[in-house]
Formats: sequence, structure tokens, C-alpha cells
Amino acid sequence: MRVGGISRDFADSTVLTGHGHEMGELKFALSGVMVVASSDGHWVVPPGRALWLAPNVRHKVRMLGKVQLRSVFIDPDSLPGLPVESRMLSVSPLFREVITAVAAAPARPKPCRRILLLMDLLLEEVNGCSALPLHLPAPRDHRLARICTHIQEHLDDMTTLQEWARDLGYDQRTLHRLFIRELGMSFVQWRQQAKLLTALEWLAQGRQVLSIALDLGYQTQSAFTAMFRKNLGITPSDFIKNSLMEE
Repeated sequence: MRVGGISRDFADSTVLTGHGHEMGELKFALSGVMVVASSDGHWVVPPGRALWLAPNVRHKVRMLGKVQLRSVFIDPDSLPGLPVESRMLSVSPLFREVITAVAAAPARPKPCRRILLLMDLLLEEVNGCSALPLHLPAPRDHRLARICTHIQEHLDDMTTLQEWARDLGYDQRTLHRLFIRELGMSFVQWRQQAKLLTALEWLAQGRQVLSIALDLGYQTQSAFTAMFRKNLGITPSDFIKNSLMEE
């Protein structure tokens, strides 16, 4: 079995430039938030969540706050059953301890029996946890790219898909089908996802909840909080207390 691990701490605003790995990588932060960007889109990875990156996915990482990174590299051919595509995963207390132990293990040409047992347990945890909606897929179609780029640069803009279709000279139903086929979600869902992931980044940077709500185009803080709770199951304040301040 080919497996390896890394335990490293990074200062706020550290950027790991574009790179990829022959093996798959399981990224987990004990503290801090990671923003991971790839050609397929980007993820925001807070503490208590793990990101599985499939082999050969080029990506760059930006650290928000002091990040205690724990990574495990796995050759999927030697451990069948791992996800084929990159995805965000929930992390149980057991999952957290297994990742931490494997990442801290000294490098060896051949894993010892303890690591092999931990890897079997890690596979069970990966397959047993649910995927989380903290990924923003990137469009490839030039029509969608124009719309999505504008949304990300003007998150408070509430232009409807009907208005976009009229301005660009396209049929609204055509644009709707493109969003579903290429991004796996509707225009409204993609825009909300862009707002949600940006909100996580801004919360990690210490911005006030009301300021975030207004800059994302919400009329009130309560409307933003309702959206946040609906998608993540907690309020922005709880996210700060329970995740960003996790030791």
C-alpha cells in the first residue's frame, strides 16, 4: 500500500501555488480555514470538515487564519473503495483522530501494521460519512462563465436569469438547461452557493455578520442567517464559535 502523511502549520494568508499529486489527498485542518481552488471549481474547508482530492487534480490553497494542516496521501489503486471524484466530507471525532495519527506517522517504504489498520478504518470513515455542499463548480461554457464571473464579482447583484437571457440574447430555458447539465444546479442555486462560500471566507477573516449579509445582497441579517442555517444547519455565530475557534 502506498500511503504518506504531512503535519504542517501555516500562517494566515499563506498560499500554496498550483500543484497536483499522483496519489489522492485527504486534507483536514485542526484549526483555520482553507480555500482550495481547482479547474473544477473551489471549496471552502473549515475545521471539522475534510476535503478528498482525487489524484492529479491541480489545485492551489489559500490559508485563512492559522491553519494546522493534516494531510494523508493515498494511492487509490492500493486501497479500493475511495471516492472517484473530489468531495467535501463531514468529520467524526474518530475520523479526526485517525487522520491526525496517520498524518503524524513517520515516512516508511512500507507501512507498518498499525498504519495499515488505521487506513482500513479511515476508508470505512470516508465511505460512511456524507458529502457536504461546500463546493462551487466552475463553468466551462463561455455563456455560463460570463454570468458566473459577474456573480462572483458582484455578489449583491440580484439580476434574474430571465434578465440575463434578455441582455445576452439567449433563450432563458437554454441557459437553465446549461446550468443543470454543466454545473448540476440551477442558476439560483449556483448564485446562493457562491454567496455561502464567500460568507464562510469572510467569517474566517473576522468580518461582522451584518456587514457580510448586506454585501451579499440580503436586506436583513436574519434573512442571511436563515439561508446559512438552511444550508449548514448552524447559524453564522455558531459557525464562528464551534468551527473557527476549534483548537
